[in-house]
Amino acid sequence: MHSTVAIVPLKALAGAKARLAPELDGHARRELVAWMLHRVVAACLATAEIGEVLAVVGDTDGEALARAAGATVLREDAPGLRQALALADAHLAGHGSTLVVAADLPLVQPGDLAAVLAAAPPGPCVVVAPTADGGTGALLRRPPGVIAPAYGAGSAEAHLALARAAGVAAVRVDVARLSLDVDTPSQLAALAERFPPGTPGA
Repeated sequence: MHSTVAIVPLKALAGAKARLAPELDGHARRELVAWMLHRVVAACLATAEIGEVLAVVGDTDGEALARAAGATVLREDAPGLRQALALADAHLAGHGSTLVVAADLPLVQPGDLAAVLAAAPPGPCVVVAPTADGGTGALLRRPPGVIAPAYGAGSAEAHLALARAAGVAAVRVDVARLSLDVDTPSQLAALAERFPPGTPGA
């Protein structure tokens, strides 16, 4: 049985977390992105069922961050998550399954990712762990190309609908620590409540 490969997309750092600009300057946003990426990659690497972590990055700075965190790196300069994941899917054709993990899940622990993997039934399937705003924190696809990713508003339900349309098992699993991604000032405030002063962005 093939090990699952975790895919962690990371957009070009120059444009990362622009919605946090009212709260954080460019340097602080970059520090926050780096801190969250390291936590996500570390959680993936510590999950027994994950055999590799593949970061798809948008620029040289992101490439350096991902390598420092311990990930294998693919470079996709074209903007957009769709292009990044298309490159990863092509690179991983033939693997048994992939788990796309958002790079901005600061609370993630290895057990959370193991819970997503454990929720997968035998055979072709899609498992979605939604974020609090209806996005997708983690997306398991077996096989990797069983559905195309559909990130954006309401992506959790979109991924489940695509799985049902493809005739494969569609599973939603609610994992509390995967529900907080950090894109907005209110989400940043929620993060600050969980970490002591001195945490990037806190």
